[in-house]
Amino acid sequence: MRIAMIGCMVMNREISHLVAKSHHIIRVWWLRQGLHDTPDLLRTQLQQTVDAIEHENELLPLGTHFDAIVLAYGLCSNGVIGLRSRSLPIVVPRCDDCISLFLGSAERYRQLFTKMDGAYWYNAGWIEQSFTPSKKNYALQRAQYAEEYGEENADYLMECTNSWMTNYKSCGFITCPLGDKPEHEAYARQAADDFGWEFVKVEGEMGYLDALVNGPWDDGRFLTCPPRSRIVADYSEKKFRSEPAQIDDLEDCR
Repeated sequence: MRIAMIGCMVMNREISHLVAKSHHIIRVWWLRQGLHDTPDLLRTQLQQTVDAIEHENELLPLGTHFDAIVLAYGLCSNGVIGLRSRSLPIVVPRCDDCISLFLGSAERYRQLFTKMDGAYWYNAGWIEQSFTPSKKNYALQRAQYAEEYGEENADYLMECTNSWMTNYKSCGFITCPLGDKPEHEAYARQAADDFGWEFVKVEGEMGYLDALVNGPWDDGRFLTCPPRSRIVADYSEKKFRSEPAQIDDLEDCR
């Protein structure tokens, strides 16, 4: 099988490892981490990438066409809702976000969610690729605010943009089955100390990511949205389903 995969850079290490070992022929299009913070932008960039893959697929030599587009994204703040294709099925894991993929299943994430009180999650990918809470990062953020908006406004902006942190009481560090650098765990432990959170180390698991890359894409864990269809919200543990796309929607893909 030939697969076109669209992945978030936060999963670069794990997915690259699985792709290198896969019996499928896989090409990955990477998007920057953090797009889930702006779901409309995430949706736009995902759709643009789907469109580009389908356009390129039409130009490929006979026998080298892609068979499916696989998204290394979950619901991600509804960023995948509304995605549609003209000619290729889109496969997406039935989970809220990449935490389930790093933990091995959406069920395991739900179990840990009930056990861990207000957990903010860290792992190697997030530490390397994203803005994760730490005193160092907050100092850099405040310096940027001060430069752009002045010293008088910097503290107020920090209070407004980081007020969400009061909802968290623990730091969950997910290990990487491929091997962690000692500084990753040290970073998470220091963040827990800085913010008064309980530190909890959780073993990462590659099974969900392996199934995403290699299949099988069973309906319990994955949605396979057929061509000429779009992804819509399901409001259940399945997260989403597919429905036939309107002709105008498909024309917009061109």
